[in-house]
Amino acid sequence: MTNTPNPRLRIAYVIKEMVMGGSQTHLVQVLRLLDRRRFEPRLYCLTGQGPLIDAVRALDVPVVTATPGLSFKGPSLLMRCAALAQALRRDRIDVVHSYLLRANLVGSVGARLARVPVVLCSKRGCHWRKGFELISAKIGNTLADRVTVNAEAVREFVHGNEGCPREKMVVIPSGVDTDRFQPPPAADFKARLGLPAGRLAVGVVTRMRVRKGVEEFIRAIARVRETHAETHGVIVGEVSLDDGLQELVRALGLEAHLTLLGRRSDMPEVLSAFDVFVLSSHDEGMSNAILEAMAMERPVVATDVGGTGEVVRHGQSGLLVPPKDPEPLAAAIRDMLAQPARAREMGRAGRRIVEDGFSAHAMVRQMERLYLDLAAQHGVVLARAAQTAA
Repeated sequence: MTNTPNPRLRIAYVIKEMVMGGSQTHLVQVLRLLDRRRFEPRLYCLTGQGPLIDAVRALDVPVVTATPGLSFKGPSLLMRCAALAQALRRDRIDVVHSYLLRANLVGSVGARLARVPVVLCSKRGCHWRKGFELISAKIGNTLADRVTVNAEAVREFVHGNEGCPREKMVVIPSGVDTDRFQPPPAADFKARLGLPAGRLAVGVVTRMRVRKGVEEFIRAIARVRETHAETHGVIVGEVSLDDGLQELVRALGLEAHLTLLGRRSDMPEVLSAFDVFVLSSHDEGMSNAILEAMAMERPVVATDVGGTGEVVRHGQSGLLVPPKDPEPLAAAIRDMLAQPARAREMGRAGRRIVEDGFSAHAMVRQMERLYLDLAAQHGVVLARAAQTAA
């Protein structure tokens, strides 16, 4: 596979499933913006599951599934690694870039078995690992040539929890498509979403109940309504209210003041309906949702976790509060609602921050340079046209 001029660098992106999550959305964005004159991407989805697989195929990117019915434990895990290695050899892959815990393990082992020249793992959150998860993470880190992270806070966390050397990790901040996510002309977006007229929409975007602080968000909305009765909470994403949350909503009297919009494909329009965007997470890497909200000039209230403080500048583009506590979350939302002119200026400042340092195009260009540099170091010779393409 080395020392033979290739027309394009063949890259395998490995992930467990393509559900509606931050890493999966990021990966679709990468596949859309990757320079196809120099790179030939494939997606290796280990389970073959997830609604975003169709979005990948729509980009004319091949999707490969290997042994989708196997588990990620015991002999089945070894079979997954072997099956992936066989597929990587067959497709003559030059670079493997894996995402998330299980795929980092399977991807790195499979790549080394297949003798792929360049192997990368990706870390996109501050997730505490222990037991077999910690062992899996350390194996992936050891076998990888580089570990990409999306925030300085993630690099420090992974170094502390998993022992990965700082110098092995490369920080490539998350990016948002500022062409798609840009403030539209004035329109009644609340009415389009079926939200009550005359309300102030305070929204959160998530698919995880606990880690993303949905309960704290609901409690904060109830507290905000004590002084701003026109406030209406909005939850976007694959979150359903279980019995406990339903009882909480009833106890707080929020039945008519909370809307679940479910999964949406029209996020620029959804965010345009928000008066305040909230990130109530317990942990984060660098949230795609918060970057999208800032690109849409939405004022942001966010828990100060992970890399959030690297993009939200407290008092300038938003307000940062401690996690897992609805009281300061509610107080910050009240401050935003009470000072609409200041909130609008924060929204505009957020847009400038995203344009300057967190665009999707800049993110993908950094990834491309990393692939080419590592490929050259490991003896992958590209055809001259691929090397010089702009």
